Amino acid sequence: MRPNEQIKKWLADMKAKPSAQLDARVYRAIEEAQAERKQTPSAGFFLLNTWKMIMRTPMTRWTAATVAALALATSILVLDKTAPKAFGLDQVIEASKGIRFLHVKMHPANDQAPIEFWIASDESGHVAKIRNYQPMTEDGAKLITWTPERTEVWFQTKHGFLTLHDDKLVKGMQDLLEQNQPRQAVEKLKEEQKAGKVTLETQQPDDKGQPIKITMVGKNMPAFKRVYLIDQKTDLITSIETYRAKDGKDVLLTRMEFLDYNVPIDDKMFSLRDQLPADVTIADQTTQVIGVAQGSLTDEQAAAQTAREFFQALMNKDYKKAGLVMGGELEKYMKAEYEKMNVTAIISVGPALLQTNWVKRGYMVPCQVEITRPDGQKTTWKTAPYVRPGDDRDHPDRWNITGGVGPEQADIKMLPDNKKYEQLTPKQAAEAFFKACATKNWDEMAKFWPMSTTDEKFERMKEYLGGLEVVSIGEPFQKDSYPGWYVPYEIKLPPTDINVKVSNTNAAKRFVVNGLYDTKLQPMEKLDWTTEPEALAGDDAFAGMSPAQVARAYFDAMTKSDWVAMRKLAPESDVEQTKQQYAEAKKAGLDPASALPAVEVGEAVWSPAESAWFVKCRMTGVKKWNLAVRNDNSANRYLFDGGL
Repeated sequence: MRPNEQIKKWLADMKAKPSAQLDARVYRAIEEAQAERKQTPSAGFFLLNTWKMIMRTPMTRWTAATVAALALATSILVLDKTAPKAFGLDQVIEASKGIRFLHVKMHPANDQAPIEFWIASDESGHVAKIRNYQPMTEDGAKLITWTPERTEVWFQTKHGFLTLHDDKLVKGMQDLLEQNQPRQAVEKLKEEQKAGKVTLETQQPDDKGQPIKITMVGKNMPAFKRVYLIDQKTDLITSIETYRAKDGKDVLLTRMEFLDYNVPIDDKMFSLRDQLPADVTIADQTTQVIGVAQGSLTDEQAAAQTAREFFQALMNKDYKKAGLVMGGELEKYMKAEYEKMNVTAIISVGPALLQTNWVKRGYMVPCQVEITRPDGQKTTWKTAPYVRPGDDRDHPDRWNITGGVGPEQADIKMLPDNKKYEQLTPKQAAEAFFKACATKNWDEMAKFWPMSTTDEKFERMKEYLGGLEVVSIGEPFQKDSYPGWYVPYEIKLPPTDINVKVSNTNAAKRFVVNGLYDTKLQPMEKLDWTTEPEALAGDDAFAGMSPAQVARAYFDAMTKSDWVAMRKLAPESDVEQTKQQYAEAKKAGLDPASALPAVEVGEAVWSPAESAWFVKCRMTGVKKWNLAVRNDNSANRYLFDGGL
């Protein structure tokens, strides 16, 4: 397995703590991607190879792709000796030389939202600043900014923020830019044309308002072709499309759209700190040395020692030290997260277990620690931190915890008859959970609930599940590195009333979905738009929808897996999260549509306080899914962990 693929596999499989320190892993991937790129044969389809490579490597999406596309595309045009003189090939090169600011969108062909980034160079052509938006990654949606002083990563889905700096990253990005200058790319491609590896076809419309179209086909890869569109007025590339022949038809694989050439980019675009919501957890690797030094220890010993020092720091109430071991998470966030966890003794640590489906030197360290509750009751918390070195590029010998130690696992109350519940199997726990919901025995249901029963989520779950009818409970199974069990179930839901928040207070001035709310108009799920909704043509069916019609269309789009329609109604993060859930369902052999209840859309009511409409909806139907349960908590009994 290639290094990039191994990293991607881990990113997909690893159930890690949702905090900012996770993203340090991708900086190792960028070097591997660059090394692979340097070994890629110089061919007419170099850009296709680059695209494949960067799509396997999350961080390089915002480095190699743009500079390669712009420089290589313009240089390819120079090689076409058959192009009309009016085309002005020299002008294309000259036009590209003066570009200092560039806005690019990279569109996959599967209706996934585009990766978007902005790049600014200095007067000498050196990369100065970059901003990148990735709507769907292994960590959910995230924003990344890079300057020579620092890199910032905002994990929008996981509510985390990481700041770090890396001189190697700076050099690597500049290398990518220099290696793809038009002159160098032209020399390589001239050799390929001379060798007969590339054929080009140019179409230049008489109408100067229409773009010049150049189609390139590699003789060794006749099934693939790339189409370049060039604006005749500016001599600049507007888009590059890659196709593959299948069943006699050209199937679009990717499309790169080049926007806003030389439009100055506000400096505020390259700093995220002032844009963060209040609930974001911050980690900073620019002002402190993180992790635990390996010294003369073996990898197994270093992994175990890292876990031991973390729990020792919690025993000592040293949250600064604990944060350093947790990838640089700041002291105040560690204290808020772990202060309630009163670790009073370390019972056992290790041995560390090498995780072959993770990074090369990644370990899981089984641990048992003693938790003493306010009433003096002592319990044993069985946990398994994930540990690895290299998250601090300046100190690669230092080891960090990246997940597996969520404090919620340790804050579970012991029941008077806890032993009885410890003996339940995953299937028995699921049966007892659903039976309690069916009979509305909330005291019993609370024994399987991992959070506070005074929490709003508990109240909403009572509304959602109270009075349900169990159709079937299947046989539990385990999957990947998840420490618990999945229990297939089919239930008939009681009627549930919700409200869909809809507003048109956006630049497009049309109604879109802003969230789901309960009957008390308390938020169940807020849907925040990080970018303005798309402005639609007047004859687009979605442009003039009423609030109730928007709610109806939103649920219809989910049922039909119509991501194009859903993207017009809901934020990109909601679309991508739904798509990911559907993909997971299909992988598990489930029909995603069966997980959705039938929805009856009612009237819309205006809320002056919210300046929005709330559309009353009623959900009914049968739901088939997998209930997730796990017992790696201080009470050692199976608790609900997801799947509803």
